[in-house]
Amino acid sequence: MLEEQLKKINELSFQANKTKDEKEKEQLENDVKSIIFDLKKQAIESFKSESDIKKFLDNIIKFNNYSYNNQCLIWMQNPDASYVAPLRTFNKMGYRINQGEQGIKILVPTFYSVVKIKTDEEGKFEYKPIFALTETELAKYKDKNDDSITFHSEKLSNFRVGSVFDASQTNMPLDEINEKLNPTMEDDRAEGIEDNFIKAIYRDGFKVRYEDKIESGAKGYCDFENSTIVVHKGLSNLMRLKVVIHEYAHSLAHKHLLNNHQDYQEHRNKYETEAESIAYVVSKYLGMDTSQYSNMYLYSWSKDKDFKEIDDSLNTIVNYSKMIINNYEKIIAKNQDMELDESPSMSI
Repeated sequence: MLEEQLKKINELSFQANKTKDEKEKEQLENDVKSIIFDLKKQAIESFKSESDIKKFLDNIIKFNNYSYNNQCLIWMQNPDASYVAPLRTFNKMGYRINQGEQGIKILVPTFYSVVKIKTDEEGKFEYKPIFALTETELAKYKDKNDDSITFHSEKLSNFRVGSVFDASQTNMPLDEINEKLNPTMEDDRAEGIEDNFIKAIYRDGFKVRYEDKIESGAKGYCDFENSTIVVHKGLSNLMRLKVVIHEYAHSLAHKHLLNNHQDYQEHRNKYETEAESIAYVVSKYLGMDTSQYSNMYLYSWSKDKDFKEIDDSLNTIVNYSKMIINNYEKIIAKNQDMELDESPSMSI
């Protein structure tokens, strides 16, 4: 059933990319979206317990480079997957796929470039896909000294079906991989890591303020009006870091609440569930103790909702978890570059 649906996506995508009829193209693309929607629904409806929710959230960390749609597909085929990669990646790492193993099917998007062409009318441009350029136009586009035709954007062309494999399907030593992927964070490391998150938060347009006492009794809150995350100062290093991540999640995922406090009050469980789930994923990524996080909260909330709302929230959780992790990694990389620049050099 799954393979048939993926094959159909492949066929429809190819047809949509080939046709020049805009109405037919739109219909074919909608057909693709409908099948993907159905696949996601099958994946999410297969959640039978809190442990299933936990596995899915854990997979966000393990498969950070994969889209929400593909994470659903991986879950459907192997919910116990630990480390997923294409065959070539395992080969580069020096490992091989065990004989007889079947790949996990995913959707691989392909893109085409759209170019911007100057017209005779001042300030006006024409836009074309790169494959529609004439030979003369293509030569201008490739000429670095000619700015009459330049790159504008990339558009999704179609999907093809690809295969990835889990580490359990290879001769990779899993104990060693788990140790590297899931280091445990101690309390004394949390303060330095918190500083890096604060830098990421500032880059995203929010400030962080610490207070001795918060009137509501909360550990922290996100003040959208003043673009400030407020945190109770008297928490342990680890707890303070968890609060910073939770409120950081609010600041990114729930910006639309700035002028709509009533929406937050009406859908408080939804927004808190999303922020707490994002905080769980990021904390797990950092190697923090996540035993205090309740995945049952997400599971209980989702049981009373229709699929569209669950799908929307899971999409939010996946995308903003990945965003926060990537923002943090950029800060780490920048710090490492600065350390290299500041280190003394030796001349020979």
